[in-house]
This record gives sequence, C-alpha cells and structure tokens, in this order.
Amino acid sequence: MDSKVEMNYMEAERANLWSVRTDGDHIRAVSQYLKDDGIAPEGVNNIVRTAEYALGLCPDPNDQAIRKETGLVIGKVQSGKTSSFIALTALAFDNGYKLVVVLGGTKKKLLKQNRDRINEYFCRCSDVCTLDTKANADIANSQEIQKFIKQGKKVIVVGLKHKSHIDEIRESIFADGALANQATLIIDDEGDETSLNTLVSKGKKSTTYLAIERLKDSLPRHCFLSITATPQANLLINAVDVLSPDFGVLVKPGDGYCGLDSFHSNESYTITIPKDEPSVLEDSFPESLASALAMFFISCAEHKRRGMPAGKVSMLVHPSGSKIDHASINKKIEYVLSEWRMQAEDKKDAAYVPLRNRLLKAYSVYTSSTCPSLPAFEVLEDETLAAIANCKNHVVNSQYGSDVSDSYYDYNIYVGGNMLGRGLTFKGLTITYMIRTSKGTSNVDTQEQRARWFGYREAYLDLCRVFAVEKIINEFRQIRDHDEDLWATLEEAHVQGTRFKDIARIFTLGDGLRMTRPNVAATESYSFRFWNRQRLFMRDADISRSNETIINSFKEENSELIKKVAFGLGEPYEIVEDLDFYEVKKHLLDRYRFPDNSSFNNSVVDKLASILKRKGEAPKIDVIWMRCGATSKHAIDADGRIDNYAVGRRPKDKDKPTVYEGDDNQFKRPGVMQVQIHRIEDRDTGDISPVVSLYIPMEIVSKISGLVSRA
Repeated sequence: MDSKVEMNYMEAERANLWSVRTDGDHIRAVSQYLKDDGIAPEGVNNIVRTAEYALGLCPDPNDQAIRKETGLVIGKVQSGKTSSFIALTALAFDNGYKLVVVLGGTKKKLLKQNRDRINEYFCRCSDVCTLDTKANADIANSQEIQKFIKQGKKVIVVGLKHKSHIDEIRESIFADGALANQATLIIDDEGDETSLNTLVSKGKKSTTYLAIERLKDSLPRHCFLSITATPQANLLINAVDVLSPDFGVLVKPGDGYCGLDSFHSNESYTITIPKDEPSVLEDSFPESLASALAMFFISCAEHKRRGMPAGKVSMLVHPSGSKIDHASINKKIEYVLSEWRMQAEDKKDAAYVPLRNRLLKAYSVYTSSTCPSLPAFEVLEDETLAAIANCKNHVVNSQYGSDVSDSYYDYNIYVGGNMLGRGLTFKGLTITYMIRTSKGTSNVDTQEQRARWFGYREAYLDLCRVFAVEKIINEFRQIRDHDEDLWATLEEAHVQGTRFKDIARIFTLGDGLRMTRPNVAATESYSFRFWNRQRLFMRDADISRSNETIINSFKEENSELIKKVAFGLGEPYEIVEDLDFYEVKKHLLDRYRFPDNSSFNNSVVDKLASILKRKGEAPKIDVIWMRCGATSKHAIDADGRIDNYAVGRRPKDKDKPTVYEGDDNQFKRPGVMQVQIHRIEDRDTGDISPVVSLYIPMEIVSKISGLVSRA
C-alpha cells in the first residue's frame, strides 16, 4: 500500500474520529521498548499512527454518552499484531481509559505467558497493573481495581477465551455496576478463533460467544476489538451479529516482512514433495525429508557465517494432527541424525562420503537458485557438521506442550501439529516440511494460520524453503490471490469513504477452497460466466420506473451513436458499440437497481470492475436494447424468478438458413463485453420490469477467479 493510498484510507472515516494525543508517557515507553527490540523508528511511527486511528474509532472515554462498538484490526500472519494492540492500549491509557480487558488464547498456560509479555512492553510504566484471572483471582475484582484506579493506576485484566473466564470477568469486575460505566477496551487476540458463534448454522449460540455477548451487554461504554490476521469469518458473519465489526483497520506490516507475496508468488521458495514418494507417515524416511534436513544444516552454517540475524535457526515438521505421528516421526528424525553424526565423525573416512554428497546436493540447490553467492561448500562444511552434531529436535503438541528447551540450542527442529499453528513464533524459521492438508475442501483461514514460515525474514529469505505436497502449494498460491483481493477490497472501500458495515463482502477465491468454517459463517459462491443474467423480476413498481428512466437517459446520452439492426420480420435491435466499460458502469449499471436477492447485482459488477482494474484491463463493451425495448411476456414465479427470457436461434430447425443466431450468440464480438437490456412483462399481472444481462468474453473470463460472498 503506497503512502497516498494509506493516507486516503486513514482519511476515509476521519470525520468520525476524536482527537487522540500521541505524546503521552505510556506510548513513549512502549515506543522505546519497540525500538530497543530492533524495530526501526519509522516502523514504530507506523505502529503508533495505526493505533491512533483505531483508538479514534473507539468511544471517547471523556464522552459519557452510551456507545458500544465492535472493531476489527487486521494484520498479516506473523507480522507483529501484538505490538499493534499494545500500542493501542498505551494510547488508550494516555487518553483517559483506565481499564483494558485482554482475551487471549484458549490454553491455561497462555495466561501467564500473555501477562508476562504485556508486562515486558510496559516495563517502563510503574503505574500499569497487569492481572490475570487465575494467578491474581484474589485482586482481579471490582473493589481492588477501583482502589488501583483511585491511586492513578491503569489496569489490564488478562483472561482466556473460555466461558468461565469471561463470565468471571463480568461477575467479579463489572456486575456490581461500579466499574460498568468506565470506558473499557476489550481486546480479543486472534479474534477469529473461538469467540465467534460456532452454532449459528443450527440457530443456537455457542458458550464462549454467549459469554462475550453478556459481557458486552453489561458495558454501556466500550469497544470490543478483534485482532486477527485471518478475518474471513469476522467479515462474513451476519451484519446484525453482535461481533460483526462496525469498523475495520488494516495494519500494514513493517519493512522486512515476508508473507504470501514473498513465498508464493513464484516457485523460488517452495519445493513440491513428489506424489509417488512414500510418506513419512508410512514405514519409511522419504528422500524429500532427508533433503529438507540437509538444506536446514547448510542454512545453519550460512546463518552462523552471517552473524545469526535471528539469533537462532529453526526447522518445522508438520505431518498431521496425530500425537502418535509426532512421536514416531521425531524418533525417525533422531535416528537419521544419529547416523549422520556417526558418518561425520571423521571427514577422511569413507563413511562420510554419502553424507557429504547429500550435503553437496543441498548446497547446489541453494547456489543454483536463490543463493548464487554462497561461499564454497568447504567454507561452510565444518559449521554444517557442527550444526548436525549440536541441533536438538522437539515434539510440540498438547501432550508435550509448547514449553520446550529450545533456549539452550542454536539449532532446533520442531515436530508437531495443531500447536504449531496460531500464536507460536519460531526464531529463525528457515525450513518447513509440511504434508498435513485436509482430505476435502480446505479453509483459507485455517491454512493461512499454519504458515509459520511467514514473518520478518528478509535478512535470510534466500535461505528459506517450504517443502510441501502439491495440494498445499497450490492452495497457498490461490490464498495469495485471495488475500491480495481481500486487502484491496477493504482499502478501496475506505478510499471511497464506504462505511465498513456497507462494504460488499465479495471476495475472489480459487476452486477447492472455502473462506472459513461453515459452522461460523454461511457463504455463497459466484463464478463469472460468459453470460451473467438478472434472473429476478423487480416487484417494486417505483424502482422499475426509476430503472426505466435511468436506461432511457443513458440511451438519450448516446443517441448519436445508436445503430438499428433488424433480423427478419421481428422488432429491430438498437446497439451502441465499443463504449468504455468503466463509463457504462458509472453512468448505467451503478445507477440501475437490482432486486434485493439477485445473485447478479451491483456488488458483483463492482467486484468485476475492481478485478479488471487491478489487472490493468480496459475492456470495451456494447450496449444493446433488445427488440427496441418491446416487452417480452413471461411467467414469474412466487420468488420473482423469471423463466428463461433469452430468445434462441431462429428458425429452430438447423437445417434451414439462420435468420437470427439467438440472444446468446448474435452480437458476440471477440474480446468485447456486452450488456443486453430486456423489458419483461409479467404474464399474469401485466407489470413491466427491465432486466439486464452481462456478457463477458472468454478472453476476460479466463483472467477472473471465482467469487465467494456472505450468504
């Protein structure tokens, strides 16, 4: 996002913002912590500016009016969203907020971890009290927090996203009413996980969602801020849902971030695991995993030579969700490493030759692609063998936990499943080996959260590789296009000043993918076809008349360009050729109103135009008034659906000479779009409604992905 777009995005809702001061003690302290942690000053300034904008959309703590808001803060996977919400918390404290609730994670061991991490950021602020609902249960209550606030302290309450923890916060802190009127921020870290209603498809409410709903109901002045890098579910839930966002903020990653665009724009950083290779889940040790290990150890040596920019070097092996598989594969890796260590004991021994050849092969993969300037293998050889000797492999799952002894080792290999997803960051992650994928349709948000290889890796991106099965690599290429479209959709809406709730929730999505879990949000798929027809009759007579007026005005504006074409004895057709698609959209299609439940509608046309602009396409389009605007009588069913109104070939007998090729084919021209305007008369009532059909030629359809929208 360039600075001009970012500025417009920030200004789009500026009229709704209150003035947020950014020179307070708390934000100064957090900013200094971020700089000490290695973030460049400009990066810190970007974090503060984004937090300032987000806070300005929350209730002003100095305004006593009742105001309940729900916001969505969208970052990128592994891009530092924690820094953003803590900067937001610091600004809130500097601007009158005294109480912030943080809901983070679902595992009990995360409570202390979250509390300690927040304390690190506020280490220079003696007036900030961070309480968790377990270790500090005796003082995390209304009476004690009131005392802290009277002493001038700021309070952060950290709880888990469990019904019991959320209910405890509401009952212990807010139920007596003394703190209920305090302006409060509720920050929901990983806000697409657990918080949303997982029973919406059954017409019920899940327990965690109900607890959040009760908490929100008890606070007349608050903002519930969901922080996530995978907002698909949050965007697609019903607009009247209590967690449907009133506003959204995009958090631009800092310099050096490597995500979907870096890893999945080409094949430089991905290696496809062969289909015919025995799986590591079977009684074998596949060649691809041996190659991944060899590349890992070469990268360890090069990291060491470069001065270990990330402090450590990591490899991730994600085979399945089964703890039995994790233990088995970890044992296999340990066995192979033991063999390699024995082979490396004496470089002059013949036993070393197979290992050396394997390492040389891994070395050549680097030098022939992203690392042509690597020093000679002999320069890296000793450190490569030292890495083999000294690395440590760890199992990370619910049985063994995530608190592994990796702090003692420079080189670490992690084997696991679900716990290798959201929330965990691996320092210096360079090689990933992943075969876990869904048997059927994959969810975009679930897959993207597994991409632990994303992050601030620019200093050693050339060493990074993702080994994965073909399905995973193809999915991430499609997810890249989807993510780009999602961000562009939200940015464009902000630039245009569209209210966040009014943004059309239509996004591009490749085949074989689903936006999110169907138990959270229902979606509909829409693929651009050659013919995209309005199938519903406009029942509202006033809107029908308005549409007629819009069509006639457009016709009048282009009257000098109209030509009439007749086919046999029927009514002639009026045509304007080679108009600019974007002008026709602006002066005709944008003004035209489709029926409310029409699957082909203004939002779909907007999405089409947006995609074409991003691809640099400037298509021409013909506008055709079918049969000079004469009505065509059709049966309309109870839902307003019109039976097929496109006229076929005349005559139907193909043995006879063609008089008219039919509505679908008569006016097609290579590479040119087409709008047909039909006037449909309800056979039973005599009501008349114009309908439109849009033709997109193959040359354009082939460049457009399918769409998915909120149902």
